[in-house]
Amino acid sequence: MPADSTFSPLTENNDPASASHLLMGHGMSVLVVEDDDVMRNLLVRSMERLGFSVQQAINGEEALQKFDEHRFHLIMLDVLLPDRNGFDVCVLIRQKSDVPIVMITSLNQSEDVIRGLQLGADNYIIKPFNFKELEARIHAVLRRSSRVTDRHSFEVAEVGDLKLYSDSQEVELVSRRIALTPIEFALLSCLVSHADRPVSNEELLQDVWGYSDTESPNLVALTVRRLRTKVEADPSNPVRIVNVRGIGYKYVSHSTAH
Repeated sequence: MPADSTFSPLTENNDPASASHLLMGHGMSVLVVEDDDVMRNLLVRSMERLGFSVQQAINGEEALQKFDEHRFHLIMLDVLLPDRNGFDVCVLIRQKSDVPIVMITSLNQSEDVIRGLQLGADNYIIKPFNFKELEARIHAVLRRSSRVTDRHSFEVAEVGDLKLYSDSQEVELVSRRIALTPIEFALLSCLVSHADRPVSNEELLQDVWGYSDTESPNLVALTVRRLRTKVEADPSNPVRIVNVRGIGYKYVSHSTAH
């Protein structure tokens, strides 16, 4: 798909806050997977301006080959690739690594976003977009990734009939182990740490994704929706992760749904 004109590499400015982000990727490597030449070149140039060492791939097979050959700190993954789609690539990477993945897509249906999050993507960005939006998502994903060790420093946490295992990022309900994606585990851990108290969408965005953006409350809702399919007996009628009208969500610790 042709690159949108709203996307452009980072421009010079004298804003200290912006300047501090120029080297956010210093010492880090990123794999940019995008088949459109113009968009890929813009992404590569922009990531280099942010201090990343960049590898690039134009299709899924090349992406998987380079992933096996190099160590990356971040994957920028387009969904619509000429051979296998980005969803398939995401699944295969997740079987081997918890490296942060940002999916770039022109598919704006909620089902597509849900699918990406379900398969293990940490965040997503929908075309067309501007660089500041992309920069914010990257910064948020890297912040979240760097905080995982501190947030998940426990080995096992137990709340009611739920156990969380930080080493394997699994939960246990009535002796049944359930695997979660990194972002699902981070979200559940945050909710459990505030058990029986409501947590706002803004707080969840800040704690789990590393930023608070009122334009992205659907990111929380979509991830909660996926998480419920794994920890609720009836996801349509949740009793563990419940909505708190006008605020956000709450984990109910006394639930015996399972």
